[in-house]
Amino acid sequence: MSGSGSAESSAPISLTAGWISYAAIAVVGILSLFSLYMGFQNWSDDQQVAMMYMFIGSLGFASIGYMLFRSKAVSTQAKKEPDIPKVEVVSTLECPKCNLKRVRDFKRGDYVFKSDEPCTRCDGMMVINRIHRKKTEKDIAKQKKTDEETGDV
Repeated sequence: MSGSGSAESSAPISLTAGWISYAAIAVVGILSLFSLYMGFQNWSDDQQVAMMYMFIGSLGFASIGYMLFRSKAVSTQAKKEPDIPKVEVVSTLECPKCNLKRVRDFKRGDYVFKSDEPCTRCDGMMVINRIHRKKTEKDIAKQKKTDEETGDV
């Protein structure tokens, strides 16, 4: 039984998209070279057939150039991941009867002016009046710095 556990833990070798595209380029290149060879061999016998072979060979090399151009562009884009900061989004709820305000985490489906939860102080319904990003220490320090520069302390 212990031997089968080690066999299950070994990962099977799989072909990645990079290897598959390079294999396709190699196959198209070999077929293009063969087509050009056949075109030069048939030039003296039948020029129309020779031109067809040469056209197919040239088209193959053009497609190789396009595949290399596209694969290089895709691979550089795949490595660059956008630097999107994670932020906390909160919803501010307010009771229209007693003006109780409460801040809670944003939930999917929240929107402004939505009657959401019963008020804990009175029997009214709390309404979402604001959805915003939660300020971090970095944001607060930045705000203080701009206030000091403008003199709005």
